Amino acid sequence: MQIKTGIAVCSFMIMSAGAQGPAPKAAPAKAAAAKPAPAAAGTADAPKFKAIWEPVPFNKDIELHAIACVRPETCWVVGSKSTILMTTNGGKTWQVQLGGDPEASDDPLTKVFFLDAKNGWAMTDRGKILGTRDGSTWVELSTVGGTTKGVWFQSPQTGLEINGWGPPRTLQRSDDGGKTWKPLSPCSVDAMVGGLPRKLGCVMGTAQFLSPTVGFAGGGAEFAMATRVAAFGKTSDGGQTWTMSVIPETKHSITDVAFWTEKDGLVVLSKGEEVYWTADGGGTWTRSVKQRLWPSQHGVGEGKIIVGVGEDGGIAYSFNGGRNFTSRPFTLPARVHAVTFPDAQHGYLVGQHAMVFRYRIVPIDYTSQGMIGAAAP
Repeated sequence: MQIKTGIAVCSFMIMSAGAQGPAPKAAPAKAAAAKPAPAAAGTADAPKFKAIWEPVPFNKDIELHAIACVRPETCWVVGSKSTILMTTNGGKTWQVQLGGDPEASDDPLTKVFFLDAKNGWAMTDRGKILGTRDGSTWVELSTVGGTTKGVWFQSPQTGLEINGWGPPRTLQRSDDGGKTWKPLSPCSVDAMVGGLPRKLGCVMGTAQFLSPTVGFAGGGAEFAMATRVAAFGKTSDGGQTWTMSVIPETKHSITDVAFWTEKDGLVVLSKGEEVYWTADGGGTWTRSVKQRLWPSQHGVGEGKIIVGVGEDGGIAYSFNGGRNFTSRPFTLPARVHAVTFPDAQHGYLVGQHAMVFRYRIVPIDYTSQGMIGAAAP
C-alpha cells in the first residue's frame, strides 16, 4: 500500500526590530497547500499479485495420465490401475471415484473427456470406454478396435472416436453416448507434393469442438515412406463431413489442436517440435517463434495464456496467441504427462508418482511449500 504524507507550512508577518511604537498585531496565518511527499523508490508500481505453480498431489503412488476440467477448480484425473480422481477445490483434496489401489493390476486409463459437470468419458489404450452421467458413477460402455486416440463428444449422446496410425484409419461416430460406434468416411486430403497434385490418405490424432457443430481435428498424411505432412480438418456439421488441408512445408503430424474462437487457434506438431498459429480458421498458418521444447505437453487458457511444459523439464509461455514463446527453467519431481488450462488464470499438470501441480494467481506475499514461480498474462 502506498501512503502519502503531507506537511502543513505556515507563514507569519514579523515587524522589524527597529520600528517605533507598539507592534501591530500579526495577520492571521494562512496554511500553505500541503505537498504530497514523494513515493518511496520502487513502490509506485509494486505488484500486488504473482503467478505460481504449487503441488497438490494425490496421496498414493499412482501414475496420472490425463486431466479434464469443467470449471477452474473442478477437474477429473485418470491414471494407472484404472484410477479416476475428482476434485472440486483445485486439488486441495481428491476423491477416488474408481481404482486408486497402487497394488491393483487393472489397465491404466490414459484419456479423459468431460462435456460438462455430469457427462464424462475415460479410455484405456486398448479401447475400453467408460462413461458417467452424474459425474461420479462410472460404467463400461464399449470397446473399440485399433489404436485409439480418444473420444470427443459434442452432446451427451453424440461424439467421435479417433483411431491412430494403422488400420482401420477412420473416424467413428456414436449417437448413443458411446455404447456403439459407426465408422465415417476414411480421411483423405489434396496436397501438392514435389510440384504435383496428390490425394493422400490421412490419419487424425486429436480433435476439439467449440460447439455441437464446429470442430477441428489434426493429424498427418503420409506421402513417402515414413515422411508425413501435417493435416488439418474443420467441420461445421458436428463431424459428419470434414474439410481437409495440409500445412505446407511441415514434416510432422499434428498432436494437439486448440482453438479459442472459430478463427483463432494453434496446432502443436510432434509433441512440441513445432507450433503453428492461425487467425483465419486454418486458412493460413504461421510458425511460432520459440525454442525447441521436446517432448512437451501444452495447455491453452482462452488464448490469453499458452503453456508448453517439457515432459522432462523446461517450460515456455505465450501471451499473444502463440505468436512467440518465452522459455524458462522448470524442474519438477517427476515426468509430466498432461497439461490443461480451464481459463487464463488456472492450470494443471499431472504426471508420474501422483504428481499434480496447479497454476494460479495469488497475493504477492503468498507462500506454500514446493511452489514454483510462474509467468502471467
